[in-house]
Amino acid sequence: MSLYEDSVRKITESFTKTKLKELNSIKAFESPLLAEGGANDTEGYQVFTPEFIVHDMCQAVGDDIFNPEKTVLEPTSGDGAFTTYILRERLKRIPSDVNFAELSLKCLSTIYSIEMDKDLLLKQRNNIYTVLVNETKERKLTLDDSYFEMAKCIILTNFMWAMFNSNNESGGLFFEVAYKMPEASKGNEKPLRMPVWKFDKESVTLDYEEVNPYES
Repeated sequence: MSLYEDSVRKITESFTKTKLKELNSIKAFESPLLAEGGANDTEGYQVFTPEFIVHDMCQAVGDDIFNPEKTVLEPTSGDGAFTTYILRERLKRIPSDVNFAELSLKCLSTIYSIEMDKDLLLKQRNNIYTVLVNETKERKLTLDDSYFEMAKCIILTNFMWAMFNSNNESGGLFFEVAYKMPEASKGNEKPLRMPVWKFDKESVTLDYEEVNPYES
């Protein structure tokens, strides 16, 4: 049996037909296809962050952001300017003498993304997958198909089509909870459950945690 074959099978058994279709649509490009920094979308509602600002902001946070044990959530992630940068830096820091397969998946599993524009989200998933695939090529690693299928499972689950509520009673710019799309756009505001990945030798398991709204 391949490295993560059994884990992938158990995880995908809970996926709907729609999720399985999205899983199979994740693919790698030659390089991440990120929107030009500073450009607006066609309606002028979104502005994409330039790479140098992404770099400076991540560096200002400090090395913790590149630690796979630390959780990162990008709440309005677009096509992945921040998430691709963080993953790339995490992967680059993996020593050559360790288990790249397990540690790279851990690096990926603690990055979370929320985006309400589905087209951008789908593009971001491909961009993230591209970063991972390209790193394995640069290292000249031979990894079986189950590794890449596990990576896709993590990407599909962690990079979520959802929206945050902005009409909180406490004021401020923070968000209290995220809601699944497309249900949220129809007024059915069902809070997301956040995925949690656990690694044990050669197996990976997926669980979910309820999100408690912010209490002032």
